[in-house]
Amino acid sequence: MPGIYIMAVITVSISAAAYTGLLRIVTPHWRRYLWLALPALPLSAIVNRLIKQPIGEGVAAWAGVSTDQLGTAPLWFLLFLLLLSPLTEEAIKITPLLLPRARAWLGSRDGALWTGFALGVGFGIGEAAFIAYGIAQSPDYAGMPWYLFTGFLNERFIVCFGHGVMTAVLVTGLTQGRPLRGYVGAVLLHTAANAGALAYQAGWVPVEIATLSLTVVVLLLAVIFERLRRQALRETSPAAHDAEEVILFRRNRTDGGP
Repeated sequence: MPGIYIMAVITVSISAAAYTGLLRIVTPHWRRYLWLALPALPLSAIVNRLIKQPIGEGVAAWAGVSTDQLGTAPLWFLLFLLLLSPLTEEAIKITPLLLPRARAWLGSRDGALWTGFALGVGFGIGEAAFIAYGIAQSPDYAGMPWYLFTGFLNERFIVCFGHGVMTAVLVTGLTQGRPLRGYVGAVLLHTAANAGALAYQAGWVPVEIATLSLTVVVLLLAVIFERLRRQALRETSPAAHDAEEVILFRRNRTDGGP
């Protein structure tokens, strides 16, 4: 068995356990959000095989560009590759919301946050398995022992979090009646996360710069996640509700109401 498969099992197990634990801590409704992660698991394989790969290969063939030599590719093609994943993946990650039961949980910021986060994490876990399968097909990695793939574990665990935050941004936009704003926000965050890796593959920057770029984006995602979480808490907090009633009472008194 290729070593990457062993590490993939470890990665999927750790990610599933850690993010399930997070949901259990932050919301009493964690079970219903956890179920949403299940239909998201195969979406990475679907979007890569059926959408991204045909489109990418078709455009590359039409332009006469080799995807194995991105350093010689024209700028427009690199921009196309940079946007291909964000545009397609952010759209497909919310397809489980076509289920009526899933949409029923979107009546609040809290529901939007954890619905989107669960969908994104489920997508990320499935993506880890899909990427591991692709690595296993390469003879360059056939003889590597599983413990040399710890970088895969670290990267995929963080990527699961990133997918969760991006999808939470999109779903929050949907529930607020701003679907385009939510989608564009998620796409821009996804594009920023992928930019360093693509620049490295094109030979524009060293690996250290690519890693630094990703680190900055992850920190930004953490800030956005905390902001969404605090907004959801303010909406559902009894103290916030009481404060709102006091404000309304004072306004009524000022306006001459009872």
